[in-house]
Amino acid sequence: MRKIVLTLVAAMVLSWQSSSFAASSVDALIQKLEDKGILTNQEAAQLKDQVTGDEQTNEQATFKSLLPDWINGFKLSGDFRFRTQTNYRKVPLTAANTYNFRQTRERIRARLNFEDQINDKFKIVVGIATDGGTPRSNNYTLGGQTTKENGNTTTSFIDTDDFGKPALVLNKAYAVYTPNDMITAMVGKMDNPIWEAAGASFFWDPDITPEGGTIQIQKKINDYITPFAQETVLDLHDLAPSTTVKTDPYMMVTQGGIKGNLTDQVYYKAGVTWYDINNPSHYVDTTLSTGTNTTTTGPAGTTILKYNFDDVIVEGAEIGINDPFGDMLPSPIYIPQAGVFGDFANNYSKGDEQSKAWEMGAYVGNSAINGWGTWKLSSYYKVLERDSWLDVLPDDDFYSGDTDTKGWRSELDLGLAKNVWFVMSYFNANVFKYYGTSTMSKSAPDNTFQMDLNLKF
Repeated sequence: MRKIVLTLVAAMVLSWQSSSFAASSVDALIQKLEDKGILTNQEAAQLKDQVTGDEQTNEQATFKSLLPDWINGFKLSGDFRFRTQTNYRKVPLTAANTYNFRQTRERIRARLNFEDQINDKFKIVVGIATDGGTPRSNNYTLGGQTTKENGNTTTSFIDTDDFGKPALVLNKAYAVYTPNDMITAMVGKMDNPIWEAAGASFFWDPDITPEGGTIQIQKKINDYITPFAQETVLDLHDLAPSTTVKTDPYMMVTQGGIKGNLTDQVYYKAGVTWYDINNPSHYVDTTLSTGTNTTTTGPAGTTILKYNFDDVIVEGAEIGINDPFGDMLPSPIYIPQAGVFGDFANNYSKGDEQSKAWEMGAYVGNSAINGWGTWKLSSYYKVLERDSWLDVLPDDDFYSGDTDTKGWRSELDLGLAKNVWFVMSYFNANVFKYYGTSTMSKSAPDNTFQMDLNLKF
């Protein structure tokens, strides 16, 4: 009988509250029912909590219904990174075992992104970020950033003063069209759509936001097979009209592959990417190039790339397992995931010599770093031969973004709290092949240490 009375009382109170009663009137009614013994203290508290929750839900629903659709689809996100970086490099053609380039720098990177789902098929994304001076960096060096990121020029591009003000740049601006759950199209200055195994920055620096358009197709057949493909066209450089240069250089990328699960625990992803870079020999940007691609003399004494990059093929694969050791490891040791990955590339338009690139690596830990106790350890070995890839695009943390390089990258990610994590990275890299004639040292090893504090929202 008591349950029936309580149910009726709750229904009456909630119906009055949802129509016209103020919160204070509802609380007073519940208090009187409690004073008369109709409700216990616990029942009265539960009822007040329920009324408050329903009131908040009704207010939120009413508020959202008054807003236009484009505001309801608006999202704001961003991140901040503080980095301490130390470099030890031996410059070529100097005495052996002498590291004559040593530098420690503190750097910050800040990015802010605006995203709006303007209707059920279209959204726009706009992002701003600190200016690192090149397409491969959003890092601002504390103490006054005076040189380009890769160190090849001393031209000031932001400021030369202590406590200078870093510039902000348009980091991305693109539209996304999703007509159905299979197709996604993007156009503008966008997040890099090209897949690389395990996201290991094989050919591309992670800060690059390429410009152009892409169409991506993905269709899940079952839990074991999901084919994916994309066709991408990217603008590389807008050249001034001339009698010798009639077409701006651009890049066409065709990629296809499959992903899925081999078992309940084992997952995989594999793909093939074909790069067709048109007219690259017309374009050598000396302010961005690291100078490691082979060049020659072009029309009117200009410097141009000697070899083409119109037939570069990359084959990549990743395979991993969730909970690989089960209960075999003693508590509290637990490894949630482990995997191996690799990429192999060849610039077939160049020929056999100095045209190949490859990497192999492995990782253990969590698939995502978010919260205390989450972690990931990864390491890979990479080789980029001299003319395997355009030297304006590789990861500039790995030997300043040069081609003609080889070496290791190892990284440990540690979750500190929700949306806060710490990263320690170590790069041990060197030139792949020396092309000079001197009898002095042909080795130029580079050791780079990075410690990053990351926060995002």
